[in-house]
Amino acid sequence: MRGSPILRAVIVFIALLSLAPVLWRLTQADARTVQPPATPKPAKNAKVEARLTFSTPAKRAVIQHLGKDVWSKASPSAEESFTCEIPWPKEGVDLHVIVEWPEGTHSAAMRVRLTAPDGTEHDRSVWGDAAADDVLTFK
Repeated sequence: MRGSPILRAVIVFIALLSLAPVLWRLTQADARTVQPPATPKPAKNAKVEARLTFSTPAKRAVIQHLGKDVWSKASPSAEESFTCEIPWPKEGVDLHVIVEWPEGTHSAAMRVRLTAPDGTEHDRSVWGDAAADDVLTFK
């Protein structure tokens, strides 16, 4: 074997040490180019129209947005409609839907048709046996 392993290690260490200033400059962010993160603007409340259709008469139905009841009714009819004002960001809206049907009901459904503030219509469904608890996303 030629040369000393210790001498080779020292040479490699010196070579890596000479690259340290270049690596330091490449990995450090320039204070002039770093921008603070943008805070999202809260979405304004928008008027939203909803139409609900039940395949089987329900005992109770509740629709929530951000943990607050937007609409609820005991013994709703086969078709219901309502208008509410909720924030509608460009990412869309999540609605929490809770439906209870009479005991022994199998494969019941509730259809939710939502008309967004821009006029587009969204259609989602919830299915369940005696009860359904789901989050519907409208984009």
